[in-house]
Amino acid sequence: MKPSAIAVRSALLVLLLFASSSAVSWTRSLTFENGSVGAKTQSSSSEDFDDAAGGTYFTDEQILSGNLAAKLTVTAGDTAFGRWGGIINFPEVLKKGDEIWFRVNTFFPDGFNWDSTSSGNLLKFLRVHVQTSSGANSGYNDWYLTPEATTIPHQFIYEGQQQWFRFGAASDEIQRGRWETYEMYIKLDNIPVDQGGTARVRVWKDGRLLSEITGAETLNSATDTSDRAHLFTYWNGGAPKTQHMYVDDIVVTSDTPANRDANGNPMVGTSTSSGSGSDSTSRPAPPVLNVD
Repeated sequence: MKPSAIAVRSALLVLLLFASSSAVSWTRSLTFENGSVGAKTQSSSSEDFDDAAGGTYFTDEQILSGNLAAKLTVTAGDTAFGRWGGIINFPEVLKKGDEIWFRVNTFFPDGFNWDSTSSGNLLKFLRVHVQTSSGANSGYNDWYLTPEATTIPHQFIYEGQQQWFRFGAASDEIQRGRWETYEMYIKLDNIPVDQGGTARVRVWKDGRLLSEITGAETLNSATDTSDRAHLFTYWNGGAPKTQHMYVDDIVVTSDTPANRDANGNPMVGTSTSSGSGSDSTSRPAPPVLNVD
């Protein structure tokens, strides 16, 4: 007996839906708890950086939670690729329609200078890489830090689009001597929401939404994919001095988090620990969150 036309169409629809479905959800949690003080935080462990972390070390000098954190070091004048921050590879590549949340806790000591001397004096911060279907570079979704005391302290750009989006009030710039939480969400699409697509970017500080960007592309083409996230990894123009800062409890996930911001948007959110260390001060109280 031949299958009916309706049955054939139904089977084809199921196959198409399966083929276009999002990748299996995954989460990378970098806790930095499985090393020893002074050792580099680059390893095969899913809880450490995968690459470009030659100047990043396990430390107990400043800790947000647990017994260890990561100390990021940079030398004066060095652009420092491979030695400043680190790369986090995705367990599975993400494609058009997928989502990514990238959350990091930071501690910038007193005297830390994040100014840059090239590329508009902006410092690369949270970065999500995009590649073509053949694996060639297709640009980064970049959160940049502007120089200290700039009226608008943060900027976003997708390099494949070359359009800047500025966000944040002067009070939202880095505050030294305390743990802070920064988070970026990206919906991957080559067409922004403002043009009828789904590409969208959200950015938070300490659980508070700084901006929702709906005019940015986040892929250069519909066949592009995203394969990794970078924390810093390159200092435009070279670091202004030899210095260090700390990070702890980094989360990169494609799985929709349970926490919600004040507007109902999913986010990883803030950690609850107040931190410890010789220069530690209390972190701001986390906002009230709704949990599914």
